[in-house]
Amino acid sequence: MALLKQILLVLIITEFSLVMAQELDHDLTLEKKSVVILSGRNDKDPESVTRRITNIVSSKAVELGRFNIIDRSQIESILSEQKLQLSGIVDEDQIVEIGNIAAADEAILVKIITFGQRGVPPKKKPPEKDEEENEYDDNLLEWIIKESVNAVIDKKLEDVERHPNNIQTIIQAEVRLLNIESGSSKNSFRISATHTGGNKTSSLNRALNKFDWQIGRNLREFYMIASEVIEKNGNNITILAGNDMGLEEGTIFEVNSPGREKKYMDRLVTLPGKPRALAILTKIGKNTSRARIVRQWKKVKEGHRANEMIYDPTTTDLAIKINGHPVLNLTGKLWLNPFKKIAGSLTGQLGLLKDTREENNIFYGLGWEAKMNVIDRGKFQLSIGTHLPLNFTTRTDDDNNLVSMIFFNPSINLTGSIILQRKSDVFIGLHYVINDNIITDWNYSETEEKEDGTEETGYYEAIWDLAKGPPQLNTAGFYISFGLRFFDY
Repeated sequence: MALLKQILLVLIITEFSLVMAQELDHDLTLEKKSVVILSGRNDKDPESVTRRITNIVSSKAVELGRFNIIDRSQIESILSEQKLQLSGIVDEDQIVEIGNIAAADEAILVKIITFGQRGVPPKKKPPEKDEEENEYDDNLLEWIIKESVNAVIDKKLEDVERHPNNIQTIIQAEVRLLNIESGSSKNSFRISATHTGGNKTSSLNRALNKFDWQIGRNLREFYMIASEVIEKNGNNITILAGNDMGLEEGTIFEVNSPGREKKYMDRLVTLPGKPRALAILTKIGKNTSRARIVRQWKKVKEGHRANEMIYDPTTTDLAIKINGHPVLNLTGKLWLNPFKKIAGSLTGQLGLLKDTREENNIFYGLGWEAKMNVIDRGKFQLSIGTHLPLNFTTRTDDDNNLVSMIFFNPSINLTGSIILQRKSDVFIGLHYVINDNIITDWNYSETEEKEDGTEETGYYEAIWDLAKGPPQLNTAGFYISFGLRFFDY
């Protein structure tokens, strides 16, 4: 019997240890947050600006999928049971009291800061020349009569909207998150919109439509998802959050090591974990999601934290490109979606290019580049892509005119990169420029004054020595580039 008791005791202790070991971090966002949303002014008109903006906030909060909204009808029902009612002005103290009665976690208060509508004169077309001459032909008596009539009309129309079909609407509002327990403000953001055109109703609707994107983005900051890596398989991880928290494919998470506690001057403090990787959600489940690690500079393990990122990272490349010809090219690229399957960037380049006369030509250009990763192994990535630049080059012709040329030289690129740190890479690229496509040949411009005093610009072909012939450019061939990549998030 004593042996049986010992065995049972060991089993109980083991089970208890396993439960404790698997206990989740209390800081994880595992459940939706119940919130009360009210406007700062209790306007009973459902078409009022205050109510309409509050409704937009409620609608966007529902769309995010991480809030349980206690709406106005529920609040009024609860208050009527308590024999209470909303006052004309709803301040922080009252909304906290309402939140407590409604058993909400937090409260959101919407306040209108500025709202105005007025008619503005439409933009006038510049007068024709004949009309300008006619204005100067008016004599003094005509001018006096015209001004007198205008003064009488202005007096009669003092309280009348002169431009009812060109209304300018200006709205500014504040959305504030309040802690129910303390009554203090936790977070807030301001939104603003303007629109000019149409009547009052149309102008107001257009201005309110501009709030959707602003409100949706900022509400995410009120309740950002903090999850945990519960499974890892190669570059794929599973995190503890899914449809139940409104997650969507393509959302990026930063993976961090767990925080650790440390005693400092008789106080127990928690040191934050260190960032280790970025992962993008690829498949959303009911309460878990699968993500692919797209950038990893330290090892990721089960139990690491995964924190939602509000803004997608951007990437900047700075590179030097050279080839067998005497060509020097400084290139900058801004990648707007670096972790998508096919990433795109805006490019700019500046450099020197020798022509067939062995003379240097300064050139600069703008373009677009697209790439796709083909190999992703830890800190090494290999991508293939194409670059479509439009270039502009200048020099002087044999008659000392400043001439220019526009050319297009697309290329195919193979780029390998190695992660150096959390926000920086080094890379080397191999590029093949297919050919030169001359869009405009060498030409120059001259401005001449016409007899009527106006100026006219003409474009002329460059003048070259017939013996030497016009200089030609040749950018086709292989290039190699070296550069650094910087991430911003």
